[in-house]
Amino acid sequence: MKTFLTLIIVCLFVDCFGNYCYWNTGCPYKYLSSDTPYNLVRGDIRDSVVKLKDCEPVSIWGIYKHGKRYPDEHTGKAMVDAISFRKDILSSYDKGRSSLCAQDMENLRNWQFDDKIFGDKRDVTDEGRNEMMFLGKRLREAFPDILNGINKSTSTFRSSKGMWLENSIKEFVRGLGNKNVVIDPPKTDYDYIAPYLNCEKTFESNPEVFVEINKYLNTSDYLVVKDRIHRRTGMDYVLTDDNVTALYNLCRYTWSGIDGKASPWCALFTKDDLQVLEYEGDLRTYYENGYGSRFNEIFGGMPLADLWSNFYRARNGGDKKMVGYVTHGRSLEQIYTALGLFKDVIPLSAGKRDPDRNWRSSVMSAFGGNFVAVLNKCTISNVEDHNIVFYMNEEPIRSICEDGVCSWQEFEYKLKPFVNTNFDFCQFI
Repeated sequence: MKTFLTLIIVCLFVDCFGNYCYWNTGCPYKYLSSDTPYNLVRGDIRDSVVKLKDCEPVSIWGIYKHGKRYPDEHTGKAMVDAISFRKDILSSYDKGRSSLCAQDMENLRNWQFDDKIFGDKRDVTDEGRNEMMFLGKRLREAFPDILNGINKSTSTFRSSKGMWLENSIKEFVRGLGNKNVVIDPPKTDYDYIAPYLNCEKTFESNPEVFVEINKYLNTSDYLVVKDRIHRRTGMDYVLTDDNVTALYNLCRYTWSGIDGKASPWCALFTKDDLQVLEYEGDLRTYYENGYGSRFNEIFGGMPLADLWSNFYRARNGGDKKMVGYVTHGRSLEQIYTALGLFKDVIPLSAGKRDPDRNWRSSVMSAFGGNFVAVLNKCTISNVEDHNIVFYMNEEPIRSICEDGVCSWQEFEYKLKPFVNTNFDFCQFI
């Protein structure tokens, strides 16, 4: 009864203040959970490089989520089915039953179906290719002295297995503009850049992944979204949860971050709606990839062990100037979990959506999202030392160490414990 009353009150509020036009909002809500286009959340490493006096970069290690990809077969089919709602939405508007704006409706009417999006290509999109290529280009421009001289022996590039991953790293390397490097083939068995794939049972053993999501879909917070879409569009039937998800995916997958063109499908949602749907995605990733499971810290430690080993060798005369991996967004979120980053004091739950939460998959694992570390050699008062600067999406991560710069001792303290991380626990689940 309480949930129902809350729903009615909010709906009355929306009726009074519901004239929302998406096309000229000026600053549309751009945080679309883990399917956010990279350009909507990135910085620019050419501008944000931490300026260090008497230091020079000697090695760069980075792990990158693939660029924007086409939806899988199941998601694509649901999106195609949801496109049929366009006819009903436009008809409701023409009959005066909709509160959507004329320009939003004109944009939706003129939207062109692109069958490439929905064909289960299991590949990176043209936008995703550009995301990765320009990312490599900016990195080269930020660190020209080190990246212009890399070759096969001084660099390592590899992706996880999958066409969208393998083509993403090809575009990234193309952006680096160096023809003397080689991309290693993906590993077919154990791979420390996507270690969870070797221990899938961990997710089956964490029922909270589904418990919290299912709870949230029955809260007033979420139910108001369904009702609000129904009332604003004027459709004469009630949307299911799957319908809402498919419409949300149409908004996300047809938004062009490279061109800066928001999708007309996003006009079906208010800012509040998009914040609720973003939180649904955050709940899922929090329990699948983050602090909601005790296993994720272990998985995240495996690529960090590789980072430690590479920088240890580079500090002691090793020749690896650049190491770059392309993998899944899940691995990025597990790395942040292992490092204790973006942790909320109160765990995410269906009971309360905190708008100021730290765990935000829109930023942590957007398409093309990345975690990069730069090892610098410094000579101060004739004394040689090394420090490390961490970046996320081309912005310094200042929460790891003071001012975003870690001394070698701090780096060693934080990462060396991951060196012996292994899969032994999988057999006991």
